[in-house]
Amino acid sequence: MDKKQSIIISVCDDRPAFERALQSCRQLSPYEIIVVAHPACEQSIKAAAKYACRVIPCHDLETHKGHALGAKEATGDILLFVPSDVAITAGTLKKFLQPLIEGTADVAINKMDYWFYKKGQPQEAVVFPQMTNQFFRRPDLKMDSTVFVPYAMTKEVVDKIHADNLAHPVIAYFKMIQYSFRIVNQLPIGDVSMYLKKMAETNGPARSISEKRMIDYHLEAISFWIKQSGDPRGGHFDGGRRRDIVEGLKSHGVRTGPNIIPGWGHQPENDEENRLSIIIPAQNEAKVIGFIIEECRKLEPFEIIVVANGSTDKTEKVARQYGATVIVYKQKLGHDVGRAVGAYFASGDILLFMDGDFVIPAVDLFPFVHAVERGVDVALNDLNHYLTSRTPLHIVTACKYAINVACGRKDLGAGSTVAVPHALSKKCVEQIGFEALATPVYAQIQAILNGHIVQNVHRIEVDKMNRTRPSQHFSKKKGELAPTTSLIIGDHIEAFFHLANHCQKSSS
Repeated sequence: MDKKQSIIISVCDDRPAFERALQSCRQLSPYEIIVVAHPACEQSIKAAAKYACRVIPCHDLETHKGHALGAKEATGDILLFVPSDVAITAGTLKKFLQPLIEGTADVAINKMDYWFYKKGQPQEAVVFPQMTNQFFRRPDLKMDSTVFVPYAMTKEVVDKIHADNLAHPVIAYFKMIQYSFRIVNQLPIGDVSMYLKKMAETNGPARSISEKRMIDYHLEAISFWIKQSGDPRGGHFDGGRRRDIVEGLKSHGVRTGPNIIPGWGHQPENDEENRLSIIIPAQNEAKVIGFIIEECRKLEPFEIIVVANGSTDKTEKVARQYGATVIVYKQKLGHDVGRAVGAYFASGDILLFMDGDFVIPAVDLFPFVHAVERGVDVALNDLNHYLTSRTPLHIVTACKYAINVACGRKDLGAGSTVAVPHALSKKCVEQIGFEALATPVYAQIQAILNGHIVQNVHRIEVDKMNRTRPSQHFSKKKGELAPTTSLIIGDHIEAFFHLANHCQKSSS
């Protein structure tokens, strides 16, 4: 049986190519063409009447809202959404629709590989869809989604996800994945990516309206997804975090819970001198912890705090021999919890955070301390070289970039509290809460949202220094994420959920 086709076009302003687009659509012999147009688009409305289209006026119009309004009125078996400013040939549209006509797919989306693999500075229109596809467990779709036209779907899909949701294209897209509809992205239609090219040419610190809308679509979808699932991490690895220990310190003020062994410290010469606390979580790092402490002592800190947890070697003993204050937990605290514990017990005005598995020369640590002395509240490792060193972006880099952009801090690029070293002012830690440091990305967005000064201050190639742990850094099965990657993605999902809630409260 022939499947009736409804073509839907949203027209927000008059474009020269609109009539040519209608001519191409007419060559498909569709059941109907529905044009949702702003009443001010007089030339487009006249052209739509000329081609016997059904016109739906809408004063408060945005492209995807027009798609939703058109979909509610459409009666065809297949709904095709096309742009108003580009004429796609009828032959191309026929190929695009073929999987739906043959019944081998339920949804067809544009294949955007040209932009996904394009070298250069990252774009929001690429990074955010890439990230949500990973979140929604469809990384095979790369950056493709119903954010980009053309796209098409069966009437069954529209009825299931509800036409109104097409006004929020990423939520609609998530619902398609949630209901296991068959999505194909087999055909690239490059001409409709012209606005991406325009965004690339005008890419700067200020966000355009289209960039802001792109970010809002994805924040709303992430919030919707998390609320639906009830899992703030989207099912991702939590790194064995003992959040209960952090909560115990927060709730009960337990300062005698762990075994604390005081160590050496540099006493400031006057009350105006900032006191430096260096915090080093460590687990079975006896071979290297002494060398780390040696470099740290060159900074003349007030204290060096080693949070030894779950160690079965001589980490505690070596740290004591080198003069560190050692906080001992027999159990493993899990990823990043040692940072929060160390911050709770720290007495300094500046808190410098490091890892216990590789040595960083003191000369590379000093810029972070100096930045906080000058008034910076969060001094980050500058990782922006990762933004152009690999195309497409590694998903971890994409997440780091996207969270900064969503916070209005595109200038931070891939700078993140996930990476060490970084330093925080004591006043910042006190405001965001020491417990926030157990989830580094959450701590970072809290610092930004609370108006603290956050900057990239110095570049250290920590990836080349960090010790490779196969059990953490490599996936166990093909197609699975490595535990560390899953951990960082989960942290960003948590952070995006909090950010989305913050934005909703601010706008209400």
